[in-house]
Amino acid sequence: MLVALSTLAYGVQPIFGKAAYAAGVTPLALLAWRYLIALVCLELFDRSPRPALATRLRLWAIGSVFAVNSIAYFMALEALPASVNALLLYSYPVIVALLAALAGIEPLKWRSLIAALAAFAGCALTAGGLRLSAGLPARGVAWALAAAAIYASFVVLSSRFGGGVPARVLALHLIQVSLLLSAACALLGPGLPVPRDPRAILSIAAMAVVSTVASMTWFLAGMAIVGPSRASVLSSLEVLWTLGLAFVLLGERLSAVQWAGAALILGAVAFQNLSALRRAFGRRPLPD
Repeated sequence: MLVALSTLAYGVQPIFGKAAYAAGVTPLALLAWRYLIALVCLELFDRSPRPALATRLRLWAIGSVFAVNSIAYFMALEALPASVNALLLYSYPVIVALLAALAGIEPLKWRSLIAALAAFAGCALTAGGLRLSAGLPARGVAWALAAAAIYASFVVLSSRFGGGVPARVLALHLIQVSLLLSAACALLGPGLPVPRDPRAILSIAAMAVVSTVASMTWFLAGMAIVGPSRASVLSSLEVLWTLGLAFVLLGERLSAVQWAGAALILGAVAFQNLSALRRAFGRRPLPD
């Protein structure tokens, strides 16, 4: 339930991001203001004792991976439709399974290898449905695939090295370093102007509260219970939520080729996690 709630909160993020871009906000400035608001919220509501310095340094290191993922995600969102960006990003549950096996967290099954091939084929079809000759969408596809790989690394690292840390404390440290890195990149690059358009202010504030504080805390708490692979496959529900919102609110449409890619990505994630899905719904697991 925690992971499912996090997908609903996180799935509206690209809608808020597109609204902020339409109001003239740049990706790095959006991230910096988003994390500033999120940090204030967490500092106000979380009064729990801070962990030892060695633990904090470890959490900040994990947060730096999350920050780079955020930058890649929003650079991709600037260039791609929200629906396509979500589809490319959600090849990450397959990558999580492969990385978790390499890290010794969960064993690698033959099903994961087949799912990996299907997911990457789905990404190729989804990206192939775009007109890559213009240059900008191709850059967006590269950012989106990078975001998927980096986010998969973040999920595995936070599961491996963030264990035993309360979800709100872990989220606080992730947001602290994300604010530092995004603000520094913005100041060194396009600048960090204060948003003045009410649409931008509302979009960034909603993203900070709903798609950062709530979604991150719920996801980390849920992953601590069910593990990284199950959390990843359950969070893939976000794709369907984002596609629906992008269709209704942004008027985005997918081509037949992109729908085929979407089916492959979602099918790969489900196939890879058949046993986990059956356990989640209380049924007997399938043999691996």
